[in-house]
Amino acid sequence: MANGSGPGAWQKFGAFVGKMGWTGLTWGLFLFFILGPLLTVVAFSFTPSVFQGVSPSTLHWYKRLFTEPPLLYPLLRSLEVAVLVVLVQLVLGTLVAYATVRKKVFGARLMDAMSNLTIALPSVVVGLALLAFYGPFGPVHAVADTLFSHPLNLTFTLWILVFAHVLETFPYMVRTVGAVLEQVPPNLESAARSLGAGPITVFRTVLLPQLRHAMLAGSVLVFSRSIAEFGATIIIVSAVLRTAPISIYSQAEAGALELAAAYSVILMLLSLSVYLLMRRTLRRLDLRLAH
Repeated sequence: MANGSGPGAWQKFGAFVGKMGWTGLTWGLFLFFILGPLLTVVAFSFTPSVFQGVSPSTLHWYKRLFTEPPLLYPLLRSLEVAVLVVLVQLVLGTLVAYATVRKKVFGARLMDAMSNLTIALPSVVVGLALLAFYGPFGPVHAVADTLFSHPLNLTFTLWILVFAHVLETFPYMVRTVGAVLEQVPPNLESAARSLGAGPITVFRTVLLPQLRHAMLAGSVLVFSRSIAEFGATIIIVSAVLRTAPISIYSQAEAGALELAAAYSVILMLLSLSVYLLMRRTLRRLDLRLAH
């Protein structure tokens, strides 16, 4: 009996030791490269002065952030822009995903490939492109001046910020929705149209139930990417339209690492909250469909 169970016991022990080794290695790397830097930022945000040692013991920087308008406005601006960008992408990203996946337009493959372009481009290039396109020397300004005798200059306005973030986040919605749409049989739409349903009814009754998970997931990705956008924003932003990432950079440059860390923690909490809300919503949708 002992001899028969011996090899099995040693095998289980070996598997346990191997799992312990993998656990130590993986968690060690995860803590060093991922969790460690984030926890350090959190600790900095509660420290009176990092130059006198890290000792998390104060809410001073958070009080300043939420009570001083010049410090609070960048957070509110980032939130405002992110919400607007999500609303735009729900329409624009879903429309482009549908047009390319269902081959509704000429050059669908080219458009699909170019939808990934901004992922490969440096953010500062995107910012400069927007500044050139919408600025006082760009085509939008010239066309508006020719057609309406009134030049249109979006430089340093809220909308150029929104357009910059739309361009930066565009692939996230297109790819997320497009991947799910490829799994939806086109004959479902054809059947609905054959029964007299119009385009809006087909989308609402056939496609939306299939795509809402993807649209929600894409919205979370777009929101998180927007509130963190820095490279394109710093090219086109002004002091009035400063966003939270720009303020983080400015505070860190000025040596106020604690205040920069407080900004960072708020952004992390915003992204985490939106992600958890998405998970909860998806679970409710799944339960509703199951019943």
